Amino acid sequence: MAISAEASHRHQVFACWCAPIFTVLTIIGWFGFAQGLVPVPADLGAVATKDWFVAHQQATAIGCSIFLIATGFLSIFIAQLSVMLAEAERGAPVMAIAQAGGGYGVIVLVILSCCLWIGAGYRAEASPDIAVLYNDASWFGFLLGYIALTVQMLVTAAVGLADKESWMPRWWSWGSVVGGLLLVTANGPAFTKSGPFAFHGLAAYYLPMVIWAIWLDGTAWLMRRELSRRKVAP
Repeated sequence: MAISAEASHRHQVFACWCAPIFTVLTIIGWFGFAQGLVPVPADLGAVATKDWFVAHQQATAIGCSIFLIATGFLSIFIAQLSVMLAEAERGAPVMAIAQAGGGYGVIVLVILSCCLWIGAGYRAEASPDIAVLYNDASWFGFLLGYIALTVQMLVTAAVGLADKESWMPRWWSWGSVVGGLLLVTANGPAFTKSGPFAFHGLAAYYLPMVIWAIWLDGTAWLMRRELSRRKVAP
């Protein structure tokens, strides 16, 4: 027996609210407790890097744990976005499936990175090289995996631009294309340990995070607006 239309609508609205819930939890956990606000510099020495993670082990564990919990809400939002894209694509929801793949890829990278950040200061007696290895691997996954988010943004925009009656304004879709392409700056840490393209730099880290937040919460707002319109429509 199927659930009622009212219950289905409530589920979808909640799924849309999961994006800002994810954002709030990320701000609290990653930026509030862990190193999100001021990352450990990529060019910091091995001993100093280890000392930082040992000194901030509890804060890192709490912050990354909250960040991990946040991804659960993100997964629900990704499913709802896929549903709404599939509705527009109808018979062959290729872009909707690609969006889900990219979104869940982002979640996997966040989870793995958080586990490694927690591990960087887990054993105070470990070699400093271990802390550096864990921290570097975390950042490479977190930032160099930008392509998963780029896929999400571009395929979502593709549906919005192809659908003349889309719930996404065309300017938003084109903005998503620009933002998705700008995420390539997150690849900078592969080539440098200092400057704006290092993993603690403006171009490689802060810019992609701002783009992610604007796209995620902006898209969620548009989705809630569309669901509200459907509810009042005769």
